[in-house]
Amino acid sequence: MSRVRKEATELVLNELAQTLPTIDDAQFDAFLAELLVPGRRILVTGVGRVLISLKAWVKRMRHLDLDINYVGDETELPVGPNDLLVVASASGESKLPVALAKIAHNLGVTIAYVGCTPGSTVDSLANLRVILPGRTKFAGPNNYPSLQPMSTLFEQELYLLGDVIALCIMEHNGWNEDSIKDRHANLE
Repeated sequence: MSRVRKEATELVLNELAQTLPTIDDAQFDAFLAELLVPGRRILVTGVGRVLISLKAWVKRMRHLDLDINYVGDETELPVGPNDLLVVASASGESKLPVALAKIAHNLGVTIAYVGCTPGSTVDSLANLRVILPGRTKFAGPNNYPSLQPMSTLFEQELYLLGDVIALCIMEHNGWNEDSIKDRHANLE
């Protein structure tokens, strides 16, 4: 099994090395600028493993003083025209993210789509987007030909994108690890 583990590890790391660095710079920069709008409330939404990745974003970005939460959390606050909804969905067609994007659109909330499918329903509702070169569970012809099952590559990219964003925010604010430690949980 150690051979299989090594090959699987190499596959995952190689796919991420081939895809994550190719994110469009203009899309990334525009998204980062929207995250940094002063006084803005940010909500994130997705389903399944996508939501798990986004919850990691929420945890880390709270350390960076962003007013961020995920849709459905017990402490979720309302959003309005100055706020941002980040909708993550590889296909851009998952029912709950589509429904939430439509509601946010009607409220005048800025919508950012993070996914693999330009022209999808969520993408068409979005004000901005970060298209990740991953794969949907439907493995469309324009998707990266990942050998991992369904949208696993997208979920990995999404998780790591949150860490990349966190480092960029730290750089933007001139912070290092010591600058944010006091905002980390202390009842561990």
